[in-house]
Amino acid sequence: MKKNVILFVILLVFASLLQGSTVAVQVKEVTLFKNGLGYFVCEVTPPDNEASFNITPAAAATHGTFWLSYSDDVKLQSLIARKTEFEEKIQAVNIPELLKANVGKKVWLVFDKDERVKCTIKYFAEDRVRPQPDVYAVGGGSNDHPNYRQNGDLMIIEKDSGEMCLNPSSVKRVEFIGEAAEKTYTEKVKRYQLEVKLASPASGQKLILSQLSKGITWAPSYIVDITDPEKALISAKAEIINEACDLNDVTVQLVTGYPHLQFANIVSPMSLKENLAQFLSSLVRGESERGNVSGPMSNIMYQADRSGVMPEVMPAYGVAATGKTAEDLFFYPIEKIQLAKGEVGYFPLFTESVSYKHIYKWDIPDYLNKEDRYGQRRRGEQSKGTEEEVWHCVRLENTSKIPWTTAPAQTIKDGLIIGQDTLNYTPSEGKSTLRITQAINVKAEQVEMEIDRKREAARFYGSSYDLVTVEGKLAVTNMQFKAAMLEITKNISGEIKTSEPEAAVEKLAKGLKQMNTSLKLTWTIDLEPGEHKELEYTYEVYVRR
Repeated sequence: MKKNVILFVILLVFASLLQGSTVAVQVKEVTLFKNGLGYFVCEVTPPDNEASFNITPAAAATHGTFWLSYSDDVKLQSLIARKTEFEEKIQAVNIPELLKANVGKKVWLVFDKDERVKCTIKYFAEDRVRPQPDVYAVGGGSNDHPNYRQNGDLMIIEKDSGEMCLNPSSVKRVEFIGEAAEKTYTEKVKRYQLEVKLASPASGQKLILSQLSKGITWAPSYIVDITDPEKALISAKAEIINEACDLNDVTVQLVTGYPHLQFANIVSPMSLKENLAQFLSSLVRGESERGNVSGPMSNIMYQADRSGVMPEVMPAYGVAATGKTAEDLFFYPIEKIQLAKGEVGYFPLFTESVSYKHIYKWDIPDYLNKEDRYGQRRRGEQSKGTEEEVWHCVRLENTSKIPWTTAPAQTIKDGLIIGQDTLNYTPSEGKSTLRITQAINVKAEQVEMEIDRKREAARFYGSSYDLVTVEGKLAVTNMQFKAAMLEITKNISGEIKTSEPEAAVEKLAKGLKQMNTSLKLTWTIDLEPGEHKELEYTYEVYVRR
């Protein structure tokens, strides 16, 4: 008997050596995109004097991005992904689990109507799961497997009169005799592992594991202080949402730009998330069955203190760190991040003082639709009596050395929030217009009238077109007690004939397949307090009959 026990222990040790030790994967750097993807660069240190060992990657990789790199001194024989069975201690949370944890102990079992049985727990059935059908095996099919129960609803107890079988859920109370209850039980679980086999031990070497994975992202946002009439303070922060893995002293690169990642929604086969049929189906669909994980960018809310003394709400984060540019992407670095899985981190980026000016914007759309039919008259009838939208904005000049990525921007003045909108991508030395609020004290009116029509002036692609001359009139009034600079843009289809005052004309690339040229007219005018101005323009447009 003693020899058998020694032999069993030797076999266990030998099996563990064959299985190999487990080596930690250390995340060194993560590049974060704003679409829930992160590019992980991890380091693996092979154990001394072992050519075979196991690792567990930080997260599931996307298809085509899982790579293991090593020096010329290391020879990789194989890398096998498998699910290995482990024993895990689990805390009992109900009576059936408590009974399972105490096999071999003497107890009093109490049932309904206070029926009591003194016994020894002899056996507790293990849970079992119906095995997956082997659709590629010879013979049989998916219905050949028996209907397995998933829960072990059987226990055997030993009484003075013999053994008795019962359902553990029928036990209402347990009283232990002579010794304390064990509160944990052992459960067999399967865990993902990668088995690395080298030609020889690689002591002192490093392996680099890189992969693109979902489960982590960053959400930028800005706060713009326009208390100073000449200089605006703009501060940026990054909120990192981490659902992938623990980050310990990790360098994070925040990416500004839009990389093309064709297989980002397909899970790598090395992650063992899908079987063969599911993976092939994912390639056809363009995404894996787990779907896309995304969510809207949260808005910022700030509630001002009305006590009479305004708090200091403008952060001072220091100047922007120097990032790096790779083709069309910009990478903004943050060093030594500590962020556990399931946590969300707030990381200040920069505060910059930039030039700005107030501007009021009135954007007027084109009234010719894609079918080359004019729709302003119906629009005018529907919106009769409504006011045109004029927006109070600030035009910011990016004088920093880094671009501003697209993100929500909150505008404050004297500690009060006065607006929030999207600050669009702005390169270094570029300008961006940020809307604050609708300007209710800058009134705007506009009308377009047909003043001439040449019927069937042209025929294109089997359709008849009239050549219509349109006259537009704009009227603006500044009802504020301060001057206002107003920028008016009007999109038209056709050829501009006159504009008074003269507008800047820009040809647009959209609508290249349509009969009319797309133009944008821009006027920039200054309005003194109480001043009223009128503008006029005429253009010709081909309208389908």
